[in-house]
Amino acid sequence: MSRNTSLLWGAAVMGVALLNIAEVLPDWTTIAAILTMPAMVALRIRKGRCA
Repeated sequence: MSRNTSLLWGAAVMGVALLNIAEVLPDWTTIAAILTMPAMVALRIRKGRCA
């Protein structure tokens, strides 16, 4: 995974959090977005070792 992908993912998590604060999304969406962090880190590590 490239640095740009990591930055886009981080921006998406922040966007979900802001939409949750604005009461646009339900509360569980922020928790789900944050729980994707370990999967994204594992993917980045795996891609780095394969390269």
